[in-house]
Order: sequence, then structure tokens, then C-alpha cells
Amino acid sequence: MSNIDWSKLITKAMKDAAATAAHLVLMKAELAARNAQCVLQIARIQDRIDTIGFGIEIGEATAEDEAEQAALLINIKAWKKYKFDLGKVTAQPTWHAAPVWPVIPAIPVIIADPSARQADSV
Repeated sequence: MSNIDWSKLITKAMKDAAATAAHLVLMKAELAARNAQCVLQIARIQDRIDTIGFGIEIGEATAEDEAEQAALLINIKAWKKYKFDLGKVTAQPTWHAAPVWPVIPAIPVIIADPSARQADSV
């Protein structure tokens, strides 16, 4: 009778496959987190653009409001490009071993952002 339980044998190939699978899970989670952040930023920027648009439409927006909207239109375009580029990450030849992440755009300061005000009520 043998002292070795061959059913519990773990080879280097098995360890490598498990490490690769674990890394894939981490990269998928990273991609999901980046996509979620992106969707949130696009929504908050779009909300401010729309709000300023209402002021323009009713004739109450100031020149500063219009300048803010113009800057936000540039910023939202960068976030939409980032979202589009995130959609290409899994097509990279280095996915998932060494993905090349697109550069995260600047997060604009939106003073009238309701989500930023939530901390005030807590």
C-alpha cells in the first residue's frame, strides 16, 4: 500500500491554471468597477448639462452657466470616449494578463451636484 494519496496531487500546471483564473476574476472586477465609475460620472455630468440647458431655455442662465455647460460638454465627451475605450479592453492581446487601461478623464467639480450634497445630510 502506498503512502501517497494521488487524488490530492496538485501539479504546477494546476496551480498556474488556478492563479490565471483568479487573476481573470480580479481583472473582470476591475473592469466592472471602472465601467460603474464611468456610468456614474457620465450621469452626473449629463444631469448638470441638462439643468443648465433648462436655464438657457427659459432665459435665466448666466454667461457663467453657459461657460460651465460648454466645459462640461467637453468633459462628458472625454468620459464617453473612456467608456468606449473600456469596451475594447477585453479585445487586447494582453487581456487579462496585463491589460492596458485607458486614461481616466478628469472628474469635474460640480458645485450644484446633488450627490455631493448627500454627505451634508448625514
